[in-house]
Amino acid sequence: MEKGRWAEAFKSSSRLRSHEIQAARDMYYASKLLDVEASQREGKSLWKEFFGVRRNRRAAQSAFFVMFMQQFCGVNVIAYYSTDIFVSGGFSYPNALLVSLGTGIVNWLFAIPA
Repeated sequence: MEKGRWAEAFKSSSRLRSHEIQAARDMYYASKLLDVEASQREGKSLWKEFFGVRRNRRAAQSAFFVMFMQQFCGVNVIAYYSTDIFVSGGFSYPNALLVSLGTGIVNWLFAIPA
């Protein structure tokens, strides 16, 4: 709706509601909320608000720090070189491949809730 694609928004809203009147009502409320948001944003710099407001700045710093530190946790080394690591640890090559497959599956499964 914010991009002016009202027909597509109405079609999507109609699929979610049991009647088109309910969809029209929700579209009206959403359009009024968009108008209010646009008036609140008028004349404000998003970058200035993002870095100028202490709460936003701290949240961004924390997120940047976590993303940066994820690169140093070592899980990529295990994912890429796990077969070689297990062969060096005394596993046979087929068993090392199975353990690597298991590690990959566990990593994939727990990425879903994360």
